[in-house]
Amino acid sequence: MRQLLRGAERMHGAGIIHRDIKPDNILVGPGGAVKICDLGLATPARPEGAAYPERRVGTLLYRSPEPLAGRRDFGPGVDIWVLGCVMAELLTGQFMFDEDTEEKMMDKVMDLRHALAERGLQAFDEWPAFQGLLELSSGAREVLAVQPSDRLTATAALQHPWFAEEEEEEEEEERPAATCRRAARSSSSASVATVVV
Repeated sequence: MRQLLRGAERMHGAGIIHRDIKPDNILVGPGGAVKICDLGLATPARPEGAAYPERRVGTLLYRSPEPLAGRRDFGPGVDIWVLGCVMAELLTGQFMFDEDTEEKMMDKVMDLRHALAERGLQAFDEWPAFQGLLELSSGAREVLAVQPSDRLTATAALQHPWFAEEEEEEEEEERPAATCRRAARSSSSASVATVVV
């Protein structure tokens, strides 16, 4: 998770929001190096509160609450939400919208969208699947905060004690990914196609 958060931190630090992070856009290379790829929906970050002309933000099943509720004034927090979803999937082996058919899954997403439109972001407080994910860890609770203003940034998440424990484990292992990071620094085009973490 730290590698993914570092990738998000670098993108956000460069003023870019990915908008379509999902498992299909996360690559794991030899030695465990993790890369966030496919920046086709990436966009420059706008000033806080400024609306985007469209609300299309990534894959429906990994969309954060604010665009699901129809808001267009989203920020880098949309990427952090998805990383929280990915973390929850890794920890539980289950999807946020865990149904046996795509049709049922889409029905659940649409039910949630209607609830958000009617009651705002607090509709998540009534969603049992979401509440179960928040019991995973304090780290999950803070990256999956429903209100974007309460959601950790990538930098803050990297400082969170739950993710710091992961760093200690990483330091004990050999990290062949360092070669990838050096290669990324030497190539100016690396950040366009793939963020190497």
